[in-house]
Amino acid sequence: MLTRLRLKNIKSYRDAEIHFEEGINGINGENGHGKTTILEAIGYILFDFLPNNKHQYLLRRGARSGSIELEFIADDGIAYTLRRKVGGSEIRLSTPIGEITGKKDVQDWLIDNLFPHLTDPKELSSLFENTIGVPQGTFTAAFLLRPSDRKKVFDEVLGVDEYKKAYENLRKVIKLIEEDLQELKDQQLILQTRTEGYERLKKEKIGLEAEIAQLAGRIQDSQKELEALKARREELETQQKLLQKVENELEVFERSKNATENHLARVKKDIERAETAEKLIAELADEKNEYEESEKTLRSLYARREERNRDERRVQELKHDLERLREKQQRKEELEREISRLNSEIEELLPLAEREDALNQEIERVENELKEPLQRLISEKRQLQQEQRRIDELKIKIETLKREKEQFLPMLQKQIGLTREIEEKSQSIAVIASEIRELQEGLAQAGEKNLCPILKGVECKEVPSFKTYFTREINKRQRILETIQTEHKVLQKELEALENPSEEIAKKDALIADAIQELERLEGIPERIRENSERLRVLSEKFQRYLELTGEAGDEERVKSILSELKKKLEALGDAKRELSKKEALIEEKEKEVGDLSEVHRQIKESEDKLKVQTSALRKYAGLDATITVIEAKVQKLKNSYDLYLQNKPIVERKTEYINEYKRVSNRLREEEARIERLTAEQKSLLASFNESEFQQTIKEVEELDRKLSRYQTSYNEKNHQLEKLQQELSRMKSELEELKRVEERLEEEREFYSYVSLIRDLLNTSGQLIVLELINQIGREASNIYCEIMDDHSLDLQWSDDYDIIVMEGGEERGFAQLSGGEEMSAALAVRLALLKVISKSDIMFLDEPTQNLDSRRRENLSQQIRRIHGFKQLFVISHDDTFNEECDHVIHVEKVDGESRVRTTIDQPL
Repeated sequence: MLTRLRLKNIKSYRDAEIHFEEGINGINGENGHGKTTILEAIGYILFDFLPNNKHQYLLRRGARSGSIELEFIADDGIAYTLRRKVGGSEIRLSTPIGEITGKKDVQDWLIDNLFPHLTDPKELSSLFENTIGVPQGTFTAAFLLRPSDRKKVFDEVLGVDEYKKAYENLRKVIKLIEEDLQELKDQQLILQTRTEGYERLKKEKIGLEAEIAQLAGRIQDSQKELEALKARREELETQQKLLQKVENELEVFERSKNATENHLARVKKDIERAETAEKLIAELADEKNEYEESEKTLRSLYARREERNRDERRVQELKHDLERLREKQQRKEELEREISRLNSEIEELLPLAEREDALNQEIERVENELKEPLQRLISEKRQLQQEQRRIDELKIKIETLKREKEQFLPMLQKQIGLTREIEEKSQSIAVIASEIRELQEGLAQAGEKNLCPILKGVECKEVPSFKTYFTREINKRQRILETIQTEHKVLQKELEALENPSEEIAKKDALIADAIQELERLEGIPERIRENSERLRVLSEKFQRYLELTGEAGDEERVKSILSELKKKLEALGDAKRELSKKEALIEEKEKEVGDLSEVHRQIKESEDKLKVQTSALRKYAGLDATITVIEAKVQKLKNSYDLYLQNKPIVERKTEYINEYKRVSNRLREEEARIERLTAEQKSLLASFNESEFQQTIKEVEELDRKLSRYQTSYNEKNHQLEKLQQELSRMKSELEELKRVEERLEEEREFYSYVSLIRDLLNTSGQLIVLELINQIGREASNIYCEIMDDHSLDLQWSDDYDIIVMEGGEERGFAQLSGGEEMSAALAVRLALLKVISKSDIMFLDEPTQNLDSRRRENLSQQIRRIHGFKQLFVISHDDTFNEECDHVIHVEKVDGESRVRTTIDQPL
């Protein structure tokens, strides 16, 4: 159920909120005030239906974007809010658990929860256009189409294609089942091939197991013999290793003894060299002490020379500082003279700068308050004039279209007559063709059994043959059929020559409606032209000392001329204000610099005093360089003796270390000689007990037996590997035999399923059209009842044919839809559409836009009462400028247009 609709910048609505109630909602107002816009907005947001499929059609004039917001309650009793932008792609659905965004996701939700009988979002638009919300002026349009076009429209509404789609969709299923069957057959063949040698392999396995048992016995005997030989080999090998170890140790100690003897000789030489160095440093001790004392004195003199050098650098720095300060004193005097000169120039520029300010303000005022507003007013005036010309063009266009439409009306009557005659001829052709087929069947039967043409199925023995009778009747009907077919072709050519005037009239009506709608959009233009003229008058009075405005393009040129004159006066002043600013900035800059130099005189006096003091302090360093030269010569003379002393002192200091090393090495030599003597005796003992030839023979026997055992083991492993592969192959075959059994069972199930699906597909192919024909008959009966109620004449009978044409029977006379009057057409179309909604629509809502078009007052009253009797809908929306329905409505919404804007004036709840 729809509860609330909000429109922002939608056609003639600026920002309006409309509330709906359960039951019949009447939407009442004058033509062009915005009633149908409510239906179009609901069609767009909920069903994705938009006339001409142009978003600009819905937008308010001048707006770049708009929005529609619809609140509704679904079958679960929960309120949802749907929002959609016009002029953009944004669409959102607010639910209690969050938001759904994106057109596809939102439409999928709508189908799942509101329109479950639909399968495709594309069906939403057709459902709205042809059943739920038929647009204004199109109630009868579908019934005036050619039979083939009419069939396309209502086949989609009744879901005729669903059976065809189901039949075609099952084609893919059949193909998939056939593919599965073939795949199972292929699997069956493969598995049968792969399991052919199962019994043969089982026998091979038994023989292989016996061979493996025999080899295992041989391997066990050989392993026992090999273990005994390996034990004797290990015993001899241990004796050999012990002898080798003794010989290796003996060799190591012999090499160590030779190295120790060499080390002892080197240590003895080191002791002799230390004793020689000890005598030398005793002789050089006095010269070494004198050298060190001179070095100490020289370091002290170097430090005093560095102090003198620092004092000399300080004197130079003071002289440089004094020179810079005297330069600053000169700069200060120059700056004071320049400041005085600039002050004189500023006094001369002040009057010119004031005049420049006044001209700049006037130019700015003309630019902002005259030039720019004038440009906007002139541009707006041009646009409004174009719109006014468009209004005049539209009025002429409407009159022209009405005249053109009237020209087609005589042809329309002729088209209706020709169509009726063609249908009558078609029916006659079908009847005669059927009779010819029955006669041909009778001829065939008469030839075999001589059946009577009068008493059907009775064999006649009195008459020899009925062949002549049947042949004569067939020839007679063939001649009649050819005559009617010729007449049918002539009528068909005449109808085609008319070039479908009903379609041309429908096109003209649509163009007239579009032009009227555009006129309604432009109805505020004259008022806007008056507003533009008033603003132009006010602007002209404000600047009347310059010019009188007319609103034409020449005004802009005159304003440009005024601005040009003012700018020339400004240029003549020579930019005095900028010169004034520059000179004031220069004075400020120079005064700041003078301030920075205010202490320079005092700084000069302080620097001169410091320089005198520092120059006097340099006298205490006289003769320092000569003293340093004498001491440096003495140090150089003693340096060789000092270096020789330092070279020998480390040798003397290591004398004790050398003596101790000599004692330690002598002790180690004695220990090594004793160890060599013990190892020589042990070697002789081992050589007496070890037999080398026995050891080599044992190794040879172990290797031969090891190779024999390896051959046995290799053969054993190969047999075992063969057995393992054989067992794997047997296991695989056993598994595949089980799989073969499962495949054969699945193959049988798949064959049964194939038969079932084929049966269903055949049923869909044959029964779909029968179901639809029954549905057409049901809708036709319901439509006939509604039509009689509207027309207040129960002697009438309305039929809806299988090609979706409406036929009305009155007093035994049959009339097609095109032969009905305007009011009868509207009543019949309404009856069928209401019946469609009652029989097939699953929607709880329905819209009727101007349903009383072409109806007289009595039929309008009958229609309003019939609408009250429609059941199965939670909400019914009746949109009309006629107040006939107001008494039958549960809730009435009045729409009116004020200053070009549609507003919902009042909402009235009517008593039931």
